[in-house]
Amino acid sequence: MRLNKGGLIASALYVVHFLLFSCLSYFASLKASVLLAEAAVLPAGLVLGWVWPALGLQDPPFSTESWMNSYGFYAPVSLVISYLFGWMLHTIWRLLVRYVGPGLEQIDTALIKRLNRD
Repeated sequence: MRLNKGGLIASALYVVHFLLFSCLSYFASLKASVLLAEAAVLPAGLVLGWVWPALGLQDPPFSTESWMNSYGFYAPVSLVISYLFGWMLHTIWRLLVRYVGPGLEQIDTALIKRLNRD
């Protein structure tokens, strides 16, 4: 199975984002560290914050002491979400190049011919 190039790039960017905000939250004050830790797992927080109520569950549907309320759960979920987001962007780009690109090439050729008239 080949992995998508756009998904891998988005995943690598997320890993850098996660490491940066995790390290910053370690050295910050208490209030700032909570905010930075939440920013480190932002993709999962955004998606799961929308999914739980859509399923009719409370937000979140587990206790605050659960393992599902930690980096161990939110970081891999965020990584998967960022991969899927990169895959989606790469697919949209390839579709645009395939279907819109030839038309743009024809417009470009016509414009060059028109501007090169002597």
